[in-house]
Amino acid sequence: MMIPNLQNTLLPLGDTLLERIEACQNISTMQALAFEIRDRSGATHLTYHFLSNPLVRESGELGVTTYPLSWQQLYIDKNLVRSDPVVRMALTSALPFLWSEIKILSLKEKRVMQLFSEQNLGKDGMSIPLRGLRGELGLLTVTSQNINEFGQNRRRMYAATFSQIGSYIHEWFANYGGRRDPLPPPRLSARERECLAYYGEGLMTQEVSYRLNISEATVRLYLATARHKLHSQTTCGAVAKAIKFGLI
Repeated sequence: MMIPNLQNTLLPLGDTLLERIEACQNISTMQALAFEIRDRSGATHLTYHFLSNPLVRESGELGVTTYPLSWQQLYIDKNLVRSDPVVRMALTSALPFLWSEIKILSLKEKRVMQLFSEQNLGKDGMSIPLRGLRGELGLLTVTSQNINEFGQNRRRMYAATFSQIGSYIHEWFANYGGRRDPLPPPRLSARERECLAYYGEGLMTQEVSYRLNISEATVRLYLATARHKLHSQTTCGAVAKAIKFGLI
């Protein structure tokens, strides 16, 4: 059976983008790619932090961003990472989330979001927690000046696109930061690959079951085993990693 073309559910950002992320030689090159991805996607800003590095938690030193230097400096000087509700959500959430879904828990968190708004860096945001093959945690965030840009029917497209991009950036930083050597891709069965591919295309479990002529319980089992092999807490993340390894 032919595996579906996942590009139909992604933003058109260029056929060689992922290979160029893998080929980056330093953070400066990755930083330039961050600006290119922002411009091609139509986002207002894009930022990535490698949260498994203690320096990032304290001062945000390992990552790339298109935010202006004025906001970066303010964020560091006031140590806003400690009160940033987006970072808090990333530490506890496995799924991409919209900023409109964040429950503000303190006056300090409210102040962080107010300062961000005053900088006019975006009226809507989507953040994607990223887990590496050995548990490393990262966070990719995109913002837009359009209210509800990432909601409704466009949410899945943005989540799929930036989960894929984020997976590549995250793996690059995990290796660059000296956390580990690259691991060989895991082996997925044909059914695991098919279920992941159809899920990435936007099909629900019932639809995948119909396409493959297997039960919904079996589809869920294949997706679960694929997530386990790819060390991903979410199916969306498993799809992104499977694409990265060329498995689908």
